[in-house]
Amino acid sequence: MSHPAREARRRADQHSHDLAAQGVLQGRATGDWALARELGSLIDEYPDLRAHVYDLLRDGISASALALLARAVAENPDQDGLLLLVGLKTDPTHPLADWQTIERVATEHVPSENWKGAYDIVPIAALEVRRRLLAMTIDGGPSDSAARCLNEIDEIRDEYGPPETEPRHPDLKSGRPWPIIAPETRATSTELNLIPG
Repeated sequence: MSHPAREARRRADQHSHDLAAQGVLQGRATGDWALARELGSLIDEYPDLRAHVYDLLRDGISASALALLARAVAENPDQDGLLLLVGLKTDPTHPLADWQTIERVATEHVPSENWKGAYDIVPIAALEVRRRLLAMTIDGGPSDSAARCLNEIDEIRDEYGPPETEPRHPDLKSGRPWPIIAPETRATSTELNLIPG
């Protein structure tokens, strides 16, 4: 694509993201999903567009527009995008960064040497994002999105292995404990089926 054509496409894509931010491009759920995937592929292709979308999300836009642009970021996240999604205040029962988003930041898909069309999931270093997530943690409870992300990265590491250069603790120098053990109600001996002896 020639330089002027590429620039025109980039401007058109930015205009599409602006319309999404204004809530103009809302539709049915399946249409929103397809639109989020398309917008996500565009922000993956154009770094300046990604920065523009991040600015729109940080500036505080309508809830419906936030949801669409957040889904677009979740489709093709980078480490800053994951941190942005975690930092946005939303309903903790519907996080903006799901396990697939987190997996996309903590792993990469490498074409399989043995099977055509298949890929291997390989862990990649995510120490900086883990360090920043640890700094964002609150108490490890159900509404602590940063702790949830760190836990999911740990689960990904348990499944695919850690990168060789990544320590288990996200930031030992911080002095903050990891993993965070969320306070729970202590179980009574009756609940544990224990009979005092």
